[in-house]
Amino acid sequence: MDKLFLQLNVCTDLMEKFTNIESLNRFCATFHKFASELKNFLPKTEVDGYSKIHIETIYLCFTQIITCIMQLERTINIEESGGSPLLATRTHFRDRIEWCLRRLQASIYQLNEEAIASTPVKLEDLSFVELLDLALDKLESYSDIVDTEQDDIFDAEEHLQLVGQVNHIVRHALAFANVALDSDKKALTAICETVLDECVAFEKNFDNYNRNERKLEALSLQRALYSVETYLNEALLRLIFNSLGETTYISELKNALQQSESSADVEKLICDFDINVDCIQQIGVFAIAFTQDVKTKTIIRSCLASLESLDACIVPAFKFQATTSALYHADILENHFKEELLMFRNVVHEIIDSRALISNFLDILDESIDNAATLYPKGYLLKVSQMGNVLFEHFQLKVNYQELIEDVEGKRLHQDFIAILRECQAVLEISIQVDLKRIIKRLKILYSVLAKLRDVCDRLVYQRSVCKTEKSMTTSTQLRNASQSFTNRVRENTFVNKSSTSLNHESDLLSFHLTEILRIT
Repeated sequence: MDKLFLQLNVCTDLMEKFTNIESLNRFCATFHKFASELKNFLPKTEVDGYSKIHIETIYLCFTQIITCIMQLERTINIEESGGSPLLATRTHFRDRIEWCLRRLQASIYQLNEEAIASTPVKLEDLSFVELLDLALDKLESYSDIVDTEQDDIFDAEEHLQLVGQVNHIVRHALAFANVALDSDKKALTAICETVLDECVAFEKNFDNYNRNERKLEALSLQRALYSVETYLNEALLRLIFNSLGETTYISELKNALQQSESSADVEKLICDFDINVDCIQQIGVFAIAFTQDVKTKTIIRSCLASLESLDACIVPAFKFQATTSALYHADILENHFKEELLMFRNVVHEIIDSRALISNFLDILDESIDNAATLYPKGYLLKVSQMGNVLFEHFQLKVNYQELIEDVEGKRLHQDFIAILRECQAVLEISIQVDLKRIIKRLKILYSVLAKLRDVCDRLVYQRSVCKTEKSMTTSTQLRNASQSFTNRVRENTFVNKSSTSLNHESDLLSFHLTEILRIT
């Protein structure tokens, strides 16, 4: 343990003395040695509680350090190609590395302490899904009691824990509602109020209820919590269509500040930028909660950490582009923002269920078609068609497109989707007046193609599940009996792609980081 802390101190000293590519390489070599030692120190088995949180923090710090090393290398290359010293850029990434080194030291120390005594995880440190699982499991246990002598099995402390869990679930949902679309914000707020009302009624009359009354009230609260999860899933997908489809806002903001456009226009662009970053943060928080893949969680956390760091300094950097160094600094931050956003988008698309994403867009399309003649102007219909770019990007990823290209009908429908989407956007972008009926006709064709594509995705998922079932039937009788006794509650999550590959070995993730460090050195 002392050896690890000593190596971390050496890393910190080297980063403080960082000046050129040679000193950066010395840091990388020392950090690689530290990382190799740290891998042997980490638990070899799955952990939970705060140990899990500290290990996840270690992975985040590793990823962030590697990201900042690559940005520093890029900065040095620009300086050596004839540019002036980029002190602001160096400071930004060096400060982030030094923060990660301090956080690594704290997490390693806490891991060592918890090897002796484990500390219970506080509710505020649990994700929305973890809290929901705890609350629903507890409520389900009320329904499982059939013996009248067990009426008092739940003590007051356990009851208060349930109330606390529900309150934190509502906090997560309302935090998301703050960045959700206006219609979703109102609906989600109303659902949260219903949950709180059910919880208050359950809490108020808990001691006076008999076994059957508690069971009924528990079922009511369960239904309310399921409503929160279901609606939040759908609202999350709608937010993705509205915030991840447009990526030009960062370049527009940079150009506006560089060209000193009118104050009102600039303020609006800054406001839009802040809103988009807030939306991305909330999407990321729930993407982390909904996936079990360690590597995916780490990548999302790292992207969010990078975007949060840039959020504090990117607008000032765009405002002051008066010198060559300032221009380079703004360019590096802009490119870094775009790279992290692209990585974030790709990872989110990897874990989203394709069928759920298509269904959500079909609902948006259906409403737009029904109200096109009365409520929605041409500009709104163009925005809806541009939301289809999110689906286009979704199927650009191999993990989402692989099955489609292996299916004749799926491949044809995917090509039809791209063609009709481009046609819809073209007819809405054209400057001359186009008959509304022609626009609606194309939107209906888009709807029809996507509905068929969703059916293909359903069929492929069904075929995959049948194949897995047939394989499982070849296992031993003992394994079959074990699987038949599986009675835990399983909830359908429309956000997570069930076919995505999961990496559950922490050591594999650390090896990935070590490889990256070694490659740079």
